[in-house]
Amino acid sequence: MSIELKDFKVQFESEHFEKLDQLALLARQDYNLGGAGDWFGEFRGGLYGFYARLYGVQHHYSEVHAWLPRVRHVSETEYHLASIMFQMDSALECLTFAINAFGWAAMPTEFRDVTDEKTLRWISPLDVLGGSTRLPSPQPGYLSIFPSFCELWKSQSELINQIRELHDVSKHRKIIYTGGRARSDTPTGFNESLGIPEKSNNDKDSMLRTLVSPAAEIVLKSEPKIPLNKRLSQPYEQRELLENLVPSFACFINSSGAALLTDARQLDFKESQFLNEEAAPYVRNMIVW
Repeated sequence: MSIELKDFKVQFESEHFEKLDQLALLARQDYNLGGAGDWFGEFRGGLYGFYARLYGVQHHYSEVHAWLPRVRHVSETEYHLASIMFQMDSALECLTFAINAFGWAAMPTEFRDVTDEKTLRWISPLDVLGGSTRLPSPQPGYLSIFPSFCELWKSQSELINQIRELHDVSKHRKIIYTGGRARSDTPTGFNESLGIPEKSNNDKDSMLRTLVSPAAEIVLKSEPKIPLNKRLSQPYEQRELLENLVPSFACFINSSGAALLTDARQLDFKESQFLNEEAAPYVRNMIVW
């Protein structure tokens, strides 16, 4: 994959999620689904947790690639990687939690009960995907109310599983990258500001220039749960790069918002617009992407 060295930004689109939030608020009105079980509070809590995780992905992805006035250690890179994996995996968890609440309001028997503390603990992306020993099929409500969303997540199950595995390994076991490549587009005057001669061929100066350079490519471990003595060498062109994974995740999230909004708009409400805008204002989220 060709990488633009001067731009390591990841963009998440908020528009569809903001409209979904507004639609959920309309559903919450007493003349539509009402507010039983404070489902809207659970929905919005999950949605705002989701926003926060996406911000975390952006922050750590930018930071691990940024030119900063210090030596870049392996432990710092791994810290950012582990944080990115947590944020991505948790974003999926939070979004599932939010959507479960919305679905429960419309079809209580087909989603996890938002009023039951024990049931809430079981909410996870597996409710959407199925395929596990505990939950071989998705929760039926997703197929009924959110079919486009459910189909999208099934099509991206490999990406979701990769994120969840990398998060699990980074959280409980070991580092999740094998190497990579440093950036070579050093900003003008950057090395000199740190007292490192730019054009010196001295081995020490060359080493210092390398140590302060951030990552351009980070090679992730493929199948990270396989023991080292059973791992096979991986062809160069099949490497797993962070710089592929994170943009793919962003595209997946943006598509998820569009699919959710399309599905939610098919719900049949008694009133399709607020009867009193002042009584039911739309509180815009505070996350700016």
